Amino acid sequence: MHPVLANAIRPFAEQIAAVSLAEAQVAPNSDLNRWCGQQVVEHLILGFQKSTSELRSRLKDGEAPSVTGTLLQWIIKTQVCWFGSMSQGVPTYRSLYPSEFVTQDGPALASRFLAEAEELSKALADCRLVFGMRPCGRHPIYGPLRVEEWRVCHAVHCRHHLPQFKAAIDFARSHPELQSFHEPGIVRTTPVVERKR
Repeated sequence: MHPVLANAIRPFAEQIAAVSLAEAQVAPNSDLNRWCGQQVVEHLILGFQKSTSELRSRLKDGEAPSVTGTLLQWIIKTQVCWFGSMSQGVPTYRSLYPSEFVTQDGPALASRFLAEAEELSKALADCRLVFGMRPCGRHPIYGPLRVEEWRVCHAVHCRHHLPQFKAAIDFARSHPELQSFHEPGIVRTTPVVERKR
């Protein structure tokens, strides 16, 4: 895995691997539709998968996207790529909502998380060979991105969600009475409402 991705993803995976099945399923405040630990990880995995799919599609047809995006995309991309930050409280787009999944414990989640990140890293390495320094795909929020920008965006996205993940797990560990309601292998569905991206 490329170091830009690895420096954000591997420490996150270590945090995930230390979580039990029950701890991963307790949401800090279900009334406000706050995500549990697994939902945070599922959201990041969906992000890896969507990006990998876009990049593989561009590799297949060999066509780079146009180099221009909107002014708003440029501003948001600059905030992420140059300043390494994402806005708090902005809803994510619908395809990245972790609305349905099979419950898993930390080691299983961490394994999936690392595998999907590795697939993204491989797709980006392939894009470097084909597209060089040109944009190699179009992100739905940031517009056309070069390989380095894809890496930074995903690294920043992971760091952005790490405090949210830790807060969910800390809440679960401080409320052991809530952990008894979760069993392995149950498909969990949640409302498509999330206030924090």
